[in-house]
Amino acid sequence: MTGKTVKIASALGAGALAFVLWACGDVKSASDVGTAAEDFTARDVDGNTFRLSDHIGKQVVLIDFWATWCSPCLAEMPHLEAMQDKYKSKGFLVVAVSMDGPESIADVPAFAKRNSMNFPVLLDEDSSIASIYNPRKSAPLSAIIDKSGRISAIREGYNPGDEAYVEKDVQKALGIDTSAPAPAPTQSASAAPAASSAAPAAPPAK
Repeated sequence: MTGKTVKIASALGAGALAFVLWACGDVKSASDVGTAAEDFTARDVDGNTFRLSDHIGKQVVLIDFWATWCSPCLAEMPHLEAMQDKYKSKGFLVVAVSMDGPESIADVPAFAKRNSMNFPVLLDEDSSIASIYNPRKSAPLSAIIDKSGRISAIREGYNPGDEAYVEKDVQKALGIDTSAPAPAPTQSASAAPAASSAAPAAPPAK
């Protein structure tokens, strides 16, 4: 995913134009955006059962497909943790779905604990979740499901800075107005004083 390249994919269906704007990478089928999310059940790293249907209608859910061997996934993870903290009170939930295979699946629980991951970390050992939302098994890939239970955005890949695009998608799904201009920065106490425009004082008369 790169912020320098914009790719737009569109698909016409049911008399309406469904589209997804990818400011950061390749496009997964645009027809997936706007469709109803499919339910799934999986166990997390603590052995608990997670059901997507328990959260539909209550929260905006970002499903993040990642793996311990995926460097871009690991680079993106702290940003997802920050978004979880920032928007949790507004009804936002990150769900990390590990795509680790037999050779590394045992590392996932320790990784989650070591990095204090603050959201559910699911094990997709049989690729049942990936087959629904990420059939190409791209890593990382995020799918955002709004409170109506529809997929509102899909983004694939990660490069530094791409988290800003993901956050915009999250804000949109949460109904947060991002159109207002940012407030003007205020001068800090440590800022250098402004240069004076007054003429220098004349020397004293002798």
